[in-house]
Amino acid sequence: MVTEEKTSSGALARYHLGSVLIWLGVTVWLPFIGLRLVGEKPSLFWYLPFHLLGVIGGSRLRASARRELGQSSPKKNRLQMIGHGAIFAGILIWAPYFYLKATGQSVEVMNYLPYHLIGVLGGVGILAVNHFLTQGRSRDS
Repeated sequence: MVTEEKTSSGALARYHLGSVLIWLGVTVWLPFIGLRLVGEKPSLFWYLPFHLLGVIGGSRLRASARRELGQSSPKKNRLQMIGHGAIFAGILIWAPYFYLKATGQSVEVMNYLPYHLIGVLGGVGILAVNHFLTQGRSRDS
């Protein structure tokens, strides 16, 4: 028989596993960046599947665990909407890259990567600021 405690601990474990997968999906780029810095041109397609698997798989795992724990998504404030919008824009930067690549045109990853990182890391930074601001407000209450 499955008890509520076992279900909660399983969902919590899946939530933490999702966080680990997200970080692994992000850090898969460290060797790619290192190789680029020393002048090599590694193929994007050796790293992209692992990045997407970690980031998308981890976020889906966290979302399902959050639902199982009964935690609904809180109403988003303005900073959260801006942060998520910046992340979304940073991801959308890749649309023209993949279009040009699919049509056989020569395109350089490094022309798009800085904008992707600005959007994603900027959005994550905004979300972190929002987190600390809301934590400060909740402690003051």
